[in-house]
Amino acid sequence: MSVKYTNALGDSLSRYSQIETMPDRNLYIKFTFIFCIGFLLQSCASYGQRATTMRDGLLTGRPDLSLELVEKEDPKEKDVVASLDKGMLRRINGDYSGSNQILEVAKQKIEELYGFSVTENLASVTINETLRGYEGDRYEQLLLHAYKAMNYIQLGQMDDARVEMLQADVKMMEWGDEPEEDAFVRYLEGIIYESLGEYDDALISYRKAYTVYKEKGGSQYPVTPQSLKQDMLRLLARQGSWSEFKSYKKEFNMTDFKATKASKKFGDLVVILNNGLAPIRSESIIPIFAAEVEDNLRVAFPVYKQPRKPVYGARVSVDGELYGMETVEDVDALARYSLEQAMPGIMVRATARAVVKYKTQHSAEDKNPIAGFLITVTNLVTERADTRSWTTLPEEIELSRVSLPVGEHDIHIQMTNSVGLTVDVIDEKVDIKPGQIRFIIKHWNTPVAKVAANK
Repeated sequence: MSVKYTNALGDSLSRYSQIETMPDRNLYIKFTFIFCIGFLLQSCASYGQRATTMRDGLLTGRPDLSLELVEKEDPKEKDVVASLDKGMLRRINGDYSGSNQILEVAKQKIEELYGFSVTENLASVTINETLRGYEGDRYEQLLLHAYKAMNYIQLGQMDDARVEMLQADVKMMEWGDEPEEDAFVRYLEGIIYESLGEYDDALISYRKAYTVYKEKGGSQYPVTPQSLKQDMLRLLARQGSWSEFKSYKKEFNMTDFKATKASKKFGDLVVILNNGLAPIRSESIIPIFAAEVEDNLRVAFPVYKQPRKPVYGARVSVDGELYGMETVEDVDALARYSLEQAMPGIMVRATARAVVKYKTQHSAEDKNPIAGFLITVTNLVTERADTRSWTTLPEEIELSRVSLPVGEHDIHIQMTNSVGLTVDVIDEKVDIKPGQIRFIIKHWNTPVAKVAANK
């Protein structure tokens, strides 16, 4: 339990002990302590602690244990965060159909939360923001569609993956006057269209992805991946858009790039690696001066206390030849940026909530010291920051695209440390078909000792 909670509660208890003449004082004391203990026990269990426990299995090479943990929890089929985490853990454990089933629950609940709930908003103003329905940050909502699409890809249902990308497109266009774009989602969208032979649509998606990388690369997003530049030039050449081809080739500083004709002797391999784990939000409590009551008020708000942790390097080995992997989505950067953008609103609401609690507390104290004390304790234990987020997301998403001869190939995704030594290897086989795109999509968190799971 936080020292701040303990000290604040101690101050309130001291004030309470000064009340000498109250009827049934012992009864009040018993009731008060039962009341306090119940609230305090509940308040000490934050979402961040749950997330840490849930991720332990991932960090020890036992994603099955993490999944077992969330499956045993009380089924909250309409809780967005629980559904997102369960969907990701099912996916990591290879249950792509089950993953999409629960991710669809999250998606439907998010759509419902677009409506206005008077009860939830009143509770968030007077108690805390965790009582609001969690609809996810915008990047989380878009990645929900992306992971459903990747599940469909791994199930061999490319048409369904395409539908998921169309839904993501609608969502990206519906937020405000300026469309909200996600670079990786646009890039994945283009690859899916291309795999279905829809080259014009693929090229449109690639252009949109490039625009986002170009405008926001280095802050919210990585710099433009070289693979995307190559994909754009290759499709422009295929479609005969030579003027645009020459313009982009100059803009990309790729004057040596030569377009090759599609060959029935080759196909493409796209490797997508979900590397590391997204950051966990925690809580910070600070005093803020409120002019309305001319006093310092105690408010809680979410923060990322831990600095960013560098991910391990990744490369793809095919038939003895090495290919690099590029970061196409920086989830860590998106999470921190999203919270930074939301923080002004969070602080305004937290301060307003603290003022309401302050006035309620002092009004009750004027009428009845016992009631004032109970409200003081209630205010202390219910002032919590909203630390919810989709913490089973990776820290980064990386991609490599390789043109390979038709036939079966041994694929090795090598994870390397800071000095370039291989610390782990993911082995796969792939059968390349003429003119087709094959996918390998994997999750990796940290090097761990190989422990045989008990089946």
